[in-house]
Amino acid sequence: MPIINFNITKAEVEKKKLEKAPEGPVSFTQTPNIVSIKEMQLSGPSGRINVLDVEFDFLSKYEPEVGSASIKGNVYYQEGEEFRKKIVEQWEGKKTLDTAFFDEVINGINAKCYVFSMMLIKELGLPIATPFRYSASPDAAKAEKPKKK
Repeated sequence: MPIINFNITKAEVEKKKLEKAPEGPVSFTQTPNIVSIKEMQLSGPSGRINVLDVEFDFLSKYEPEVGSASIKGNVYYQEGEEFRKKIVEQWEGKKTLDTAFFDEVINGINAKCYVFSMMLIKELGLPIATPFRYSASPDAAKAEKPKKK
């Protein structure tokens, strides 16, 4: 797995004061966003290593607005030089990324941030949502759908 480190730099959770309880169901959405991708060096056991630094935002929102959560951080992704350059070029160009890379990074962000945001949200007494998995590949998304009997 090329994700070698995960770093949360900021976490905010807010519970809104409401005049009255919301009517009807409360919906919940979580959105992982890649903010930037750049190459950098980290210290490793055998010296400096080149990695991709993927900066992200992970936003949790309720509708109606009973609260929200925001987590910012970085994922460090280690891969060969050719692959790193290709990803940086894709990001700087059309912002379309290699599907396997995108899926791994987004699912890594979801896995870490979902649990962390749910812990913070629970402390404020906000409703908790069910986890999900994301895939940019249409074939993978079809394969994960339950089959009807």
